[in-house]
Amino acid sequence: MKLRLFAALGGLTLVMAGCDPTVESILKGNHSLRKLVERSETQSHASGGFFFVVGSYEANTKTQMLVKFAWQMNDGVYAISSLPLEKIRVRLDNTVKTPTIEFHSDYGDVSTSSDLQVIIDRFVNYAVITCREADWPVKIQMPLNQ
Repeated sequence: MKLRLFAALGGLTLVMAGCDPTVESILKGNHSLRKLVERSETQSHASGGFFFVVGSYEANTKTQMLVKFAWQMNDGVYAISSLPLEKIRVRLDNTVKTPTIEFHSDYGDVSTSSDLQVIIDRFVNYAVITCREADWPVKIQMPLNQ
């Protein structure tokens, strides 16, 4: 009887541990990529305050290049996420059949958020995309002698 109770409690502990994922369990490994696009995103912020005829107004705009991609998570489901362009690194390997992405992150507890994009923004330091050279077109536009 004690053995059954111990086994049941052990199984319950494993099930409960599986309910609280870690960043490592979500992001670890190589993940297949299905779609990758680059786009710019503009964020604007304005604030101001007025009292009678005296006041102040401040506005700023920030444009950031983002890479949006669909990637296969460890449970087999595809997710759509994004990272700033400067956090993307590319490894060219002509032997790969399917492009992959590998996240390099600070592992931790994600119980504070269930939103995958928040987890990626908070924990991912950079990501390495591995693909064939033909799948990564070179579009270098540099101002020469300007």
